[in-house]
Order: sequence, then structure tokens, then C-alpha cells
Amino acid sequence: MNRGELNRAKNTTDNKMQIGWDIAGVVEMVAVDGSDPAIGTRVVGFSTEMEGWAELVSIPTKYLAPIPKNITDAEAATLPDAGLTAPHSIDAASGLIGRRSLITGATGGVGMFATQLAIIGGATVFAQIWNKEQIPFLESLGPCTPILSANGEDWGPYRLVVDGVSGVILESGIRSLSSGGICVCYGITSAPKISVDVKPFIFSGEAKIMGFYLYSQAEKSPPSEGLSRLLKLVSEQKLTCMIEREASWNDVGIVAEEFLNRTFNGKAVLHIE
Repeated sequence: MNRGELNRAKNTTDNKMQIGWDIAGVVEMVAVDGSDPAIGTRVVGFSTEMEGWAELVSIPTKYLAPIPKNITDAEAATLPDAGLTAPHSIDAASGLIGRRSLITGATGGVGMFATQLAIIGGATVFAQIWNKEQIPFLESLGPCTPILSANGEDWGPYRLVVDGVSGVILESGIRSLSSGGICVCYGITSAPKISVDVKPFIFSGEAKIMGFYLYSQAEKSPPSEGLSRLLKLVSEQKLTCMIEREASWNDVGIVAEEFLNRTFNGKAVLHIE
């Protein structure tokens, strides 16, 4: 599950609209050109057509990656949307080793993956959260410093800011960039419009703001490559998928409501039975 697809479904009047970016399953028919993956291969995929919540899905092979034997379908299914967004956001920065990075909304899907990847990349990671009850979840991700804040006052400086919140949190993140730093904006869970004092941003020394949209990135680099990269890290137990809810397809309404109300951290996975 992803909040973006759930909100889309919740706010539409089209009862025929399909949703679902993230899928994991078994190949039943090979591609028309006969290319891999072969029939019977377990795969994870990113559905740009949002057809993932279905028993059968037709999807280009460049959006698929084989699942290693030591990874469950549920673990793999957490990776496409949130997982692919996170490494591209971390890769946007240079010289992270030993430098400060800020991940906002760190207990969400992208946030938890970005926090772990920044740690793997050698950054000194600060993770923004909303309440102290989320601290144990952060501690399970690896060595990072929790920041309990709803406005981002007195932040920085940071070489990298990865933000999916926007609003005052993003404003503070931009102000906190160090010389040569970059703020990657991938989502909006708060206000879509912000106010930024340009003068300190200019004098910070080549700081940058970058918008990230996974659909555009998928056109530049095949999701299969990014998924294979993530699967390798999960297989090597360097990256954890943090599944907090795993339930039957029949319980979709209950789990979706809990997910949207943020009654738990991490990811939720449904199984078609």
C-alpha cells in the first residue's frame, strides 16, 4: 500500500478506476518478444498504469525484477514506489560520507528507506518525526538522530534534505542547506505552497532544490535496474522492508484506514487469496 494510491481511490467518484503501483507475483506468460523473465519466475514490479491491485497484471519487462530466493513476496512488494524513490533521492547528493543528511517523515515508506540508504551511504543521518512514540521504530532502522519537530526550527546545516512533507517543514529544510547541499522534494503531505527567503539560499553557496517524480525517472532509467539494486541490499540484510501490517486482500478496508490514519509506521502488504 501507498498513501498516494489510497488517497486517489478515496477522493474519486470513478468506481471503475484501478489503483496499485507495487506488485509481486509469479510470471504466467513470457513477453511477446520471448525475453526474460521466464514462466514461473517470482518477480516484483512497478505498475505505472496503476493496475497492481489485480489478480493478473500485464506489465513491460523493464518494470520487473526477479526476486531472490531469500526474500519473501511481501518484502519485495514494499519496494517499487517507496523503495525506488529513496535511492534516487539519496543519489542526488554528492560527498555524503561523514556529512549531515535530513530525512523528513522518516517513519513513512520513502522516509524509512531513505533513512537506511543514507546510513548505508555513510551520512550522519537526522530523521524528522512527529511524536516520541515513533523513536523505537527509528532506532530499528539504524544509527540516526531523531528530530521531534513539526516546524523544523533551528535545523541544519545539511548536505542533503529528502522531503515528502512540504509546508513549513520543507521551508526549514531549504533554509538549512549547507554549501553545495541539495533538497530533494518527492511528495506533499502538508501544504503544497511554501515561502522561501531567497537571499540566504543564494548566499549558501550553490545549494539546490530538486523536484523528483518517479514516473519521469522511470523513463530515464528502467525500474528493473533500481529494483535489482534494492533487492540485492535486502538479500544481503543491509536494507529492511519494515512491514508493520500484513493481511488478507479481504481486509483491505480496515488496513487502508489504519494506514491513512497513520496508526502504524512502515509498510502494509496485502495477499490475494
